[in-house]
Amino acid sequence: MVLRRITSSVITRLPIGLREAANQVILELTFRKRHLAGLRKARKYRGQRGMALHLGCGSAIKQGWVNVDLHPAADLTLDARESLPFADNSFRIIYSEHFYGCFGYPDVITRLLSECYRVLEPGGVHSLCVPDGRKLLRHYTTGEYAGYDEAHRACHPEWCDTPMDHVLYSLRDGGHYQWYYDEENMGRLLERVGFVDVHTRPFDPSLDQASRWVGSMYSECIKPPATGTESTERAIAIGAG
Repeated sequence: MVLRRITSSVITRLPIGLREAANQVILELTFRKRHLAGLRKARKYRGQRGMALHLGCGSAIKQGWVNVDLHPAADLTLDARESLPFADNSFRIIYSEHFYGCFGYPDVITRLLSECYRVLEPGGVHSLCVPDGRKLLRHYTTGEYAGYDEAHRACHPEWCDTPMDHVLYSLRDGGHYQWYYDEENMGRLLERVGFVDVHTRPFDPSLDQASRWVGSMYSECIKPPATGTESTERAIAIGAG
């Protein structure tokens, strides 16, 4: 606690650029500590099959799932930029909601999706939800999707008082998001990793949070049946590339 106070005192005296860099280093050290703790806890899942993975859960814990996030509420506090500590073909379903936009495109997100492909069993389902970039821009240019106005007022800070402010805040989410998707670029990304039967799906109340329904795109795909180590080798090759 004393060290933290000293560190905070030193950081506040730094120039703005160095202050931001120092805060990022401290954040990354916190993430690393949580990730190492998550790796230790993940050992209990060794040898298990047919599990359900909730990736990027935040505080929205799904009962009966392996909930993964750097949020302290997660079952496993793991940094999804690193390899997932699960055996090949461990999960029958992987679900993620408003998470994939947080990763750099194309390298980091491709590695993460390759890991998802690896740990998903052949024939397993990958279900996901991301903010819909096409709808956001259509709302800005044409006024379609009136629900956006209410959602923006509820979720965005008060200083967002023009349509462009709301667009830019949505695209960055206060610096949280790094990339936005629509049906086309998400579909191509999933297919490039190896998933098949990639398609959009309707909102599913058994999976999805109602609070995120406005402005979200819901997608689903599967890992095709494969023989031997073909699927794993493909995922590793894509992740390494």
